[in-house]
Amino acid sequence: MTSRIVVGINGSHADGSAVAWAARLAAREGGSLLLFTAVDPLPRVGTVEGVESVEEWANDLLSGHAEAARKIAPDVELRTEVQRTSSLPATFEEVSSRASLLVIGSDAGDELRGRHPGSIRIAAVSKCPVVAVPDEDVSGRRGVVVGADGSDTSAKAIDFAAAEAAASGEPLIAVMSWQSDVAYGYGYGYAFAYVDDFQQAMEASCQEELDVALERVTSTYPDLEIQRVIAEGRPSAVLNEAAAAARMLVVGSHGRGAFRRLLLGSVSHELLGSIVVPTAVVR
Repeated sequence: MTSRIVVGINGSHADGSAVAWAARLAAREGGSLLLFTAVDPLPRVGTVEGVESVEEWANDLLSGHAEAARKIAPDVELRTEVQRTSSLPATFEEVSSRASLLVIGSDAGDELRGRHPGSIRIAAVSKCPVVAVPDEDVSGRRGVVVGADGSDTSAKAIDFAAAEAAASGEPLIAVMSWQSDVAYGYGYGYAFAYVDDFQQAMEASCQEELDVALERVTSTYPDLEIQRVIAEGRPSAVLNEAAAAARMLVVGSHGRGAFRRLLLGSVSHELLGSIVVPTAVVR
């Protein structure tokens, strides 16, 4: 799935979980691993000694995580890097341009830290796919869930998820949702005399669209187990429910330009705000 993995140590309580997740992936795929963090170029106390103490703290932090990573993946090429920066999002953007995958820890409070950019902000600026890892034990879970909506971005997410599912020998769980209030808003529901007929028509339409979205995957991975889930409800809620027993969730981000930087994409934004499983955001 990837060859150069960067783990952004961003001050989250889940940093250790992110390092462990990335180390296992690197060991499985033979990729390299970079543990990265950034510090303010100006010490709060206004002295050179302050800068040195902050950098020393950052290096010690990375050394501890590097030791943990080596226990998991002793044969993986591993480096650490500390950068001075006054703009953490911009620095994560630059670092992600040198990576094939960016992994970060994420917990319920990371958006409130102020100085540390949370998973939503990092995913919004990243140049490569981002995996946000919560501080949760997902051992024993199986399956890679992916959200599908027929878009080009969704197709990229499906490709990413299928590659991960095939490499790990787990099923791919493709999810598509529909909302009755949205469908009625566009006038679709008024063509049906009965609610049941409308629901059946929506499910059949989603099934057909999902089959089309999965055509390339079924051709590329003929032995891959694929499960299809079609449900009514908000996409984020349906995906969270489907991912509750899964090992990983993959979604596409539709954000673009400045709007992308602010909002990332409504579904991925909502999912990262209530993360329950390692979640990849692909664009």
